[in-house]
Amino acid sequence: MTSRMWIVPALLVGGVVAYQLSGCLNKDPDQKLADRFDDLCEIAADNVETPETGVRKLGRYLGSHTDDILGDLGGTIQLIERIDNDDAHDARAQIARERIGKPLRECEQTWMEFFEAVEADPEADALLERGVARLGRTLEIIFGEDKTVDFKHLPVDLMRRFE
Repeated sequence: MTSRMWIVPALLVGGVVAYQLSGCLNKDPDQKLADRFDDLCEIAADNVETPETGVRKLGRYLGSHTDDILGDLGGTIQLIERIDNDDAHDARAQIARERIGKPLRECEQTWMEFFEAVEADPEADALLERGVARLGRTLEIIFGEDKTVDFKHLPVDLMRRFE
């Protein structure tokens, strides 16, 4: 191999090592989820004075990371449910609750200020309302109007919803 041919593999290996050393690969899913809530809070905080821009940025963030957020939530549940010992299970669930809840509590005032600004800005408010209504339609189309979940009949209920 020529020296040029080694550049790409070396950069890839170096990138993976740097990413791993940054801690991203070593975080538990509940901590990743908490970090995503911090990201959302930061967007809100940065846009209290520019609510329409903030709504657009939140929408883009969620458009890019909803799969990560739901995956982190699912990963958290999976991590906890794999713990056989009930006391250890409950203790780990409590850690997840604290980790996930911390950024939400810390951002409560910021969210209130941001959404007050959104409500006071007709364009931002209309943009948010449209997004929420659209998401509601998506969920209703996918899952149907009946919001109840009967775990005893879950496979059959899901099959019916997707007929």
